[in-house]
Amino acid sequence: MANRSYLYSLDNRPASYADRPGTIGGLSEWPYDVPFIYRLLMSADPQRCASLISDGLDGSPVPLHAISAPFDAGFERVSRFAAIVKTLIALPEPEPATAAAPPPENDKPTIARQVLQWLGVGTAPAEAAEAPEAVAATKPTTVGSGYLREALDETLTFLEENRDDYLLLETVELDVMSESDPDALRALVGAEIERCRHVGAAFDALPADITEAAKLLRQAAAASAPAPLDAFHGLRFDDAFDNTRTGETECPLGLAWTDVLYFAPSDREEFQARE
Repeated sequence: MANRSYLYSLDNRPASYADRPGTIGGLSEWPYDVPFIYRLLMSADPQRCASLISDGLDGSPVPLHAISAPFDAGFERVSRFAAIVKTLIALPEPEPATAAAPPPENDKPTIARQVLQWLGVGTAPAEAAEAPEAVAATKPTTVGSGYLREALDETLTFLEENRDDYLLLETVELDVMSESDPDALRALVGAEIERCRHVGAAFDALPADITEAAKLLRQAAAASAPAPLDAFHGLRFDDAFDNTRTGETECPLGLAWTDVLYFAPSDREEFQARE
């Protein structure tokens, strides 16, 4: 079984394993990673909270942590990001760079050129080759595909239908792959909170104008950019946006949604009934 990150919607910020929400529902899970869209959803005021998946390791009670964030603010960010990506898809491809013509060695005509001019032949072939070639105008093309557009629309529809007060991001399964010490596990959750905040800072750095935001997002995804825009580096906006199996992308968007997850934490009523 793959170790996963898990995303839930719920109506509280759990202070302990026993502090169960009145409502909780699954949203998504992702193997061996926390995809970009999870971090964007969690980027508005992420806070450490109690894990609802487990309260111990190897049968021993250990305080384990997760991340909580307000749902509405995260959903608003994802909605705008989806609009920016759709605008990016419709942008014309950037025109290819053309090599500049080399500067002339001097302003005086060479002897060969002067002789050809006297003969009425014109410019010598070698010198004519120095002139830059004309570049055909680039026609607007789409970077992405209908599949990416559909995935963005499905994302917004699913999240809208599964709204609650808070989001819960569980990374316990990922964290225990490298650590077992309680303090080290707590630190890993803290590091993930900082990554969520970094994605939020990158989102806030995009221009208010949606076309300019799309252009900057495309640039930052394609090439290294200074912080915080480096959070976008490696994202893809074509059919390979989540294709990690073949290695086409190492930075998945994470547009896969389901309310049936491997772990289904119990709500307050179910939890109390078992106690």
